[in-house]
Amino acid sequence: MFEVEVSRIDPFRNLIKALSVIVEEGMFVMNEAQVKLLAMDPSHVAMVDFELPADFFDSYKCEGEPRLSINIKEFLKFLDRVDKDEETWIRLDEEKARLIILCKRGGHSRRFEMPILEPIDEEVPQPKIFFKAKARIITDSLRNSIRDANLVSEHVKVAVEGEMLKISATGDMGSAHSEWEKGSDDLIELKSEEDSSATFTLSYLNEITNAAGSSSEVATIELSTDMPIKMDFELPKGKLVYYLAPCIGV
Repeated sequence: MFEVEVSRIDPFRNLIKALSVIVEEGMFVMNEAQVKLLAMDPSHVAMVDFELPADFFDSYKCEGEPRLSINIKEFLKFLDRVDKDEETWIRLDEEKARLIILCKRGGHSRRFEMPILEPIDEEVPQPKIFFKAKARIITDSLRNSIRDANLVSEHVKVAVEGEMLKISATGDMGSAHSEWEKGSDDLIELKSEEDSSATFTLSYLNEITNAAGSSSEVATIELSTDMPIKMDFELPKGKLVYYLAPCIGV
């Protein structure tokens, strides 16, 4: 049994949107304390580690540890039909293998049902990476630098060199560079054991930072040379972490 109530749909919808940019189908694992999702994109280039505690919701009921496998992009289509001033209940009907979304405002109610998928057998392993550099930065500043890079290239280099965080891209149309010195207004924290850099596919970073930026004001980047990057987008409640594999030889 699983049912939650959401009186303000936008924060929840924004988080589901942040998942949908890399995950098509995913399995949520619920218990009495939280909802969790650990999933990879179809090409196994990106991963998201997501948690929402029970107190994120206006009401939360869960018995046992049910698992919910759904098409996240299709789920988002239903959530997009929910108005801001509607109260919303989301319930798992395991007997009918359906996820039910009930919206109410005044005396008017609407009901949507979508099929749930067969449970995913493949278990996604938690990454084990030793990072050499860490930067905590204002999310909007990070997002704008990725948008700048998107003007000139399909790839972007992220680097920590000395006491500076750098994001740069170079292509046929020119180049774009963003640099933050340690102690600058937008760079909240910078720690480094050694200089580190890696190059990543811009389309992934662009979608991730755009979607996550709607829910998070501060992001923490962790990096090692030519290793996956970890991006932890701080939430008022919950956890939203992405891992993205580097492009080698670009």
